[in-house]
Amino acid sequence: MSLQSAGGKEERIEGEAVFVEMGGYVTRSKFLEGFVEMNDEGEIIVDSLGQTSRKGVFAAGDITQMPYKQVVISAGQGATAALSAYNYLQKKRGKHASNTDWRTVDIKVTG
Repeated sequence: MSLQSAGGKEERIEGEAVFVEMGGYVTRSKFLEGFVEMNDEGEIIVDSLGQTSRKGVFAAGDITQMPYKQVVISAGQGATAALSAYNYLQKKRGKHASNTDWRTVDIKVTG
């Protein structure tokens, strides 16, 4: 992926993941145009698990179309997207996905 820094220098970055932090109230997602589906405001369209229109690409927080741009909500969405990305990679590797559903945890209270 090629990215342009704030100083205007373009760099090519190789890797398995990119985390983009948005500062302020301006959505800075132009570099993703044509890569993932976005709305008219430049927000990335995601489902309830943070999955974008591109398989294996997840997004969360203020950069998405989700309402209520609050840090605590973004943090929760980030946790969801991170777990979704982890499970996606686990499945690609032929391994079991993480089971983080509290309903499946056996808790015994003694007293």
